[in-house]
Amino acid sequence: MTFRRVLLMSIVLAPPLAGCAANLDLGLLYAAPGKYDFLRCEDLPARLAAALKREKELIDLMNRANQDPGGAVVNVVAYSADLAQVRADIKVIRRAAADKNCGSIEPQEATAG
Repeated sequence: MTFRRVLLMSIVLAPPLAGCAANLDLGLLYAAPGKYDFLRCEDLPARLAAALKREKELIDLMNRANQDPGGAVVNVVAYSADLAQVRADIKVIRRAAADKNCGSIEPQEATAG
């Protein structure tokens, strides 16, 4: 292939491929598909509340670590993978609730004003 042909193909194919990449949710790489599918609607709010509580704990720890020199390194090493895991779990729990037509499973504290 000539350089011009490769250039033309890359210009033509780049926008559609970029659109696919933009729709890819990399956060869900940390979550097991169907992890919460076995739970009943009554069980999902407690799981969501626990995950939201853990997310808040991790964010608080990260904020505290950021106050010290080298805190960004601590966040990457110690907390970032855990935070990504918890956020992926939150998405999967909410998706499981939506798939089961459970209605709102948000904790009362989170929905209150």
